[in-house]
Amino acid sequence: MTIADKIRNIFRLFRRTPPPAAQQRGFAAAQLNRLTESWRLTAERIDDELRNDLDALRSRSRKLEFDNDFMRNYLDIAETNIVGETAPRLVSLVDNAPGSPDNGARTAIVNSWAEWGKPGVCEVSGHYSWAGLCQAIVRGTARDGEALVLPKYGKAAGNKWGYSLQLFDVDRLATWLNRTADGTQNAIVAGVEINPNGRPVAYHFTTGQMTAASARNAERVPADAVLHRFIPQRAEQRRGIPWGHAAILSMYYSGEFALSALVAAKHGADHLGFFVSPDGSAPPIGTETTDEDGSEGARIVTSAAGTWDTIPTGYDIRTVDSKYPNEVFGPFLKIANQRMASGLPGASYPELCNDYEAVNFSSIRAALLSARDEWKKRQTWFAAAWLEPIFADWLRFSLLNGAILLDNGAALPIIKADKFAAHAWQFRGWAWVDPLKDVETAREGIALRITSRSRIAREQGRDIEEIFDDLQTEEALARQYGIDLTTPPATPLNPKQEQQPA
Repeated sequence: MTIADKIRNIFRLFRRTPPPAAQQRGFAAAQLNRLTESWRLTAERIDDELRNDLDALRSRSRKLEFDNDFMRNYLDIAETNIVGETAPRLVSLVDNAPGSPDNGARTAIVNSWAEWGKPGVCEVSGHYSWAGLCQAIVRGTARDGEALVLPKYGKAAGNKWGYSLQLFDVDRLATWLNRTADGTQNAIVAGVEINPNGRPVAYHFTTGQMTAASARNAERVPADAVLHRFIPQRAEQRRGIPWGHAAILSMYYSGEFALSALVAAKHGADHLGFFVSPDGSAPPIGTETTDEDGSEGARIVTSAAGTWDTIPTGYDIRTVDSKYPNEVFGPFLKIANQRMASGLPGASYPELCNDYEAVNFSSIRAALLSARDEWKKRQTWFAAAWLEPIFADWLRFSLLNGAILLDNGAALPIIKADKFAAHAWQFRGWAWVDPLKDVETAREGIALRITSRSRIAREQGRDIEEIFDDLQTEEALARQYGIDLTTPPATPLNPKQEQQPA
């Protein structure tokens, strides 16, 4: 072998490809390494997590309602968008035959429902009207994750309908009470007793005051005597989770940061500087105060605009250079608040944080429409979870007690309960984002027969029959006063735009 061959062999050794590293299997997001070691993994079921964390999670959510302006605003937004200023309106759909409405029964049911919904009638404590009760349920569910209502029947209801409601604090549910199922008893998960199919059969309420002596006493109440509702997020979930659970930490820390920055800015504005002596003693200037016990207090130095002070001999001044207000404070807090808003269902950042500085028509329209879709989902949940069972019980007991009267004074008969049960709910709607374009779109939709006036009215939270009643009354009043309500011919939006001759 020549010297050249030996050199080529040496270079071949250096050029050899190293053996391939062992390939990582599985999902990268599931790997446990130095970058993910603080990311706790858990294989617990949702009920196991709730029994440990629910009370603390609910307490912190309630604390934020008291102290955090964004949380309070979010709860107001949820209450307003789901319920609104009035409760969802009952629309009776009783018919004598298909296409032949029973207007007498419809009016009687709607009027009786409205009378039952007055304060002091529908709720036993007298603090809520029906609209107020709906608002309290929505607010409590958003804040606590769940709401609890106990129906009252017969004489206990305290009204002629024989049916009323009592709003309870979900703290009464014994979260601490848990047991596994065996051959003789059902399982209990965070105070909710369930059968083998997972259906609640009873609720366990903490009795007495929440003290060390009584905190472990609970009373069992059958499930058919309780309305306990929440929006489940996972299968086999027995208790509700606060709607803002994913944003609680962001909301708390951004609030604490904003408060600290505000305090730092105020401190920097209040303190102009310090007098410094060689031995650290206080300077002999200003006003010396004396405490109540006669001890010498701190020296107070006042400052006024346009004054000059004389520094005592041997003393120096150190000025305060506060970092706040800081130019990056606003952008940083805005990003934190955007993240917070993303964790609150149905909340749009501009509305939640009252920040419309950088929005334009397109962006605010997209944000509003997306938020409204979320609120419509929760309106549908509210109707199924609360309105339907409450109306069914109210109608049954009202018919039993003869409380729904026709115009002639006759009571609707209980034998036709199935007929009288036909109904729908009209939730609040929203005004058009761009009225001119939306009106044109609605007009074209009606012309093409791809929508209806009733549907358009429902989207705005109105009833087409009420609109027709208003129009009829308005036209009759106009005729009485001799006013012509004929719609004038349309004029172009831009007066300069005139039709050009052909």
